[in-house]
Amino acid sequence: MLQRIALYLVAAAGISGASGQTTPPRPETVLPTAVLRAVIEEVSGDLAFQNELLLGGVYRNRPPEEYTTRYFEIDFVLKKLKEYGIEDAEIIDLPTRSEKTWDAESAELWITKPARYKLSDLREEPALLCSGSATTDVTAELVYVGPGDGEDFYQGKDVKGKIVLVNGMPEMARRLAVDKFGALGLIGYGSSHPEHDPDQVGWSSIRVSEKETPTFAFMVSTRQGQELRDSLERGAAIEVRAVCKTQQVPYKEQMVAALLPGRDFPEEELVFTAHLFEGLTMRGANDNDSGVVAVLETARSLKKLVADGRIAPLRRSVRFLFIPEIGGTAAYIAKYPDIAGRFFAAINEDMVGEALARGKSFFNLERTPHSLPSYLNDVLESIFRWVDLTQNENWEVEGEALDIVSPNGSGDPFYYSIKEFAGGSDHIVFNDGGVGVPAVTFNGWPDMWYHTSRDTPDKSDPTQLKRAAFIGVTAAAFLANAGPAEVQKMAAETSGRAAGRLGLESLRAKNMVLNSETKDIDTAFKEALNLIDQASDRENKALASIGFFIKNDPALTAFLKSQMSAVDRIRPALLREVEEVYKLRCSREGAQPQKTGLSDAEARLDGLVPVRTEKMRGYFNAWEFYQKVKEMKVPPGYRIGRADYEVRNFIDGRRTILDIRNAVSAEYGPIALEGVENYILLLEKTGFVKIEKNKGTGS
Repeated sequence: MLQRIALYLVAAAGISGASGQTTPPRPETVLPTAVLRAVIEEVSGDLAFQNELLLGGVYRNRPPEEYTTRYFEIDFVLKKLKEYGIEDAEIIDLPTRSEKTWDAESAELWITKPARYKLSDLREEPALLCSGSATTDVTAELVYVGPGDGEDFYQGKDVKGKIVLVNGMPEMARRLAVDKFGALGLIGYGSSHPEHDPDQVGWSSIRVSEKETPTFAFMVSTRQGQELRDSLERGAAIEVRAVCKTQQVPYKEQMVAALLPGRDFPEEELVFTAHLFEGLTMRGANDNDSGVVAVLETARSLKKLVADGRIAPLRRSVRFLFIPEIGGTAAYIAKYPDIAGRFFAAINEDMVGEALARGKSFFNLERTPHSLPSYLNDVLESIFRWVDLTQNENWEVEGEALDIVSPNGSGDPFYYSIKEFAGGSDHIVFNDGGVGVPAVTFNGWPDMWYHTSRDTPDKSDPTQLKRAAFIGVTAAAFLANAGPAEVQKMAAETSGRAAGRLGLESLRAKNMVLNSETKDIDTAFKEALNLIDQASDRENKALASIGFFIKNDPALTAFLKSQMSAVDRIRPALLREVEEVYKLRCSREGAQPQKTGLSDAEARLDGLVPVRTEKMRGYFNAWEFYQKVKEMKVPPGYRIGRADYEVRNFIDGRRTILDIRNAVSAEYGPIALEGVENYILLLEKTGFVKIEKNKGTGS
């Protein structure tokens, strides 16, 4: 018998191929393979990389006249868009935060004793001088004060009239070192990943108010800083000369906007964003010249593919915004609310071009926050997954490889990850509850050279830029042209992945019960049920968001409702499973299962509904909020961490304070009801919301 089985297996292996390997099903995503192949053929990582070199291949100390005319970067982007045949492109002036901005003309840092040598020069090291520094030319003794952010670091040390060396960012030590103890200025050392590259110099700034002592601060590399520290700790006397010339200049905030108009629904716009500025001093190849050139390549390729008839004419419009980070996006939306009202989705690209293997990085798709569930997440995840399969599994379709590799790029695998919302770039403006446009972001992270002088084009990879542009063009071609067939694809992607996410939330809920302390079992069970309820609501709303693409089609509307009902039907089973885990745990612990209900505090807050005032109609004005809080004698205390963003977003005039607390608890982990209440009370006291009695409309 064993011999017959062995012979059968050998024969079967021969039938399936000499290698005995089986071929998995062909990878599928939202567009047909023929369209995907056309996109691969058109998008060019090398063109994008060339643009990155032209945009930021060498350090430029911005000449003063640029601040009031046209920035080099603005002019470059506009000319490229015109070169690509995108005529609807313009420069837009945005409101400035002040009349003038800081500018550095020159800076040098010298060691004058015990030996004379130049430590650094702004012409060679762009991150040398901290923005906010005042003009100076001083020679003084150097004193090491550790991080310098506590008075203990100055005990037994005389820093008056001297320059302090700090292990970290100078701003953290400035008030104590300069204002309290009389130091002339500071030299700091620190960067994002000194363990990876000790020679990188971190970008930094000091923020000196009119009431504080004008001063200066320089940055050196970790290697240089540690050498100085070691010499000082061995008893050496070091004298430093710090020279810099700075000025305050009138300036503009500028951006570039471009549009590819749609044929059928031009008033519906998909928007791509990439920040062109993060302040007017700091530059970076990955952060964010790479995002800019990837979006430029997306615009060029999309225009060319439509013109050549390789993809269908766009039914909806696609807009491209190259902006100052976050503040520029918010200012654009405030300046053009009618245009912002056309946006149905946004894709933000921030740090997308670095070589993943070299940078020990992943190409991340960051989803929308829980407050704004959307089909957008699953459409993009489908495309990311397709790139993963085709680039990492050596796939061939119809005898042809689908390699997304640039001639001068790497052959690296596509290392990617799907991340929950974290914020930190322009997508936070779109996802804000006062704006309400679902936005995802593409981001390479971690970044070994983040915000340092070593963020230069030699770390970039044309292949990675090609893949970023490919994903952008594919998403645009699908979403801008979505009709009935695409609605069904979106529903399949969203509902299919919903089942997986609900399963993971069920696991999370069960573990919450299983891992709780015995005394906390009942509370954990209540939180676990909330997880399931919130997850089910979230998935239902993600499916409902697809309704945007349905145009007077009763059959398609009924189909979508059926898909939503199918997700709803999963909820009771998941709740029962969690309850069974809870009851068994209670039985094992000798505890009596308790019925869940509202506490007195929960019942009270379930009767209160925060409603946005006019102050909170657009992107949240955090600066005004914190200024008003500072003016309060004893503001209500709250400790909810990053959840404050989502607390605000969940304020919709229907949800109660309890509803909001439950929603953010499912997203960030159990959060104290008191913290959420106090934060909303602060929003009320600062005029951003008013609190009304619940009229029973529910959430």
